[in-house]
Amino acid sequence: PVKSEARIIAATNRDLEQMVESGEFRQDLFYRINVVPITLPPLRERQNDIPLLIDHFIEHFNRIQGRSIERVSSDALGVLIDYQYPGNIRELENVIQHAFVLCQGYVIEKKHLPAYLFRPSKKIRASDTSQSLENFDRRRIEEALSRNKYNRVNTAKELGIHVATLWRKMKKYGINV
Repeated sequence: PVKSEARIIAATNRDLEQMVESGEFRQDLFYRINVVPITLPPLRERQNDIPLLIDHFIEHFNRIQGRSIERVSSDALGVLIDYQYPGNIRELENVIQHAFVLCQGYVIEKKHLPAYLFRPSKKIRASDTSQSLENFDRRRIEEALSRNKYNRVNTAKELGIHVATLWRKMKKYGINV
């Protein structure tokens, strides 16, 4: 037998304690993986981190692709800071990767950013106590579906979730398209 030791680092945007209580997540697994929980607010609540993350991703993609992009323009930075990032840091990483594909020079400009960043969106605040989290999620999905002309693939991309997750949530909330 070969001895091995492993540590698992897992991330989720779900409330696992609540899922354990409702029977949707195994309690024994929860206690095995919940040794050192780290709670990190969503990127939309950490706008000051965005320029640092952009610099990190520029350096990362420069190294991988052998490029020499130096920075983002101030106009592009404004767009990147104002966006809500439902897909969090992975979405920002994908946005920078998208810009790398289109940018031929040394500075990422607004024209290199994905078009969906410029779509107007009605901002919904989850902190509105008169609205439950499920109503918030339902409304967010309905508005994203509308913006994407009810295309589920594009809607899932905008929301930063898998299409199967979108389908399950639509079924759960009774959203018919």
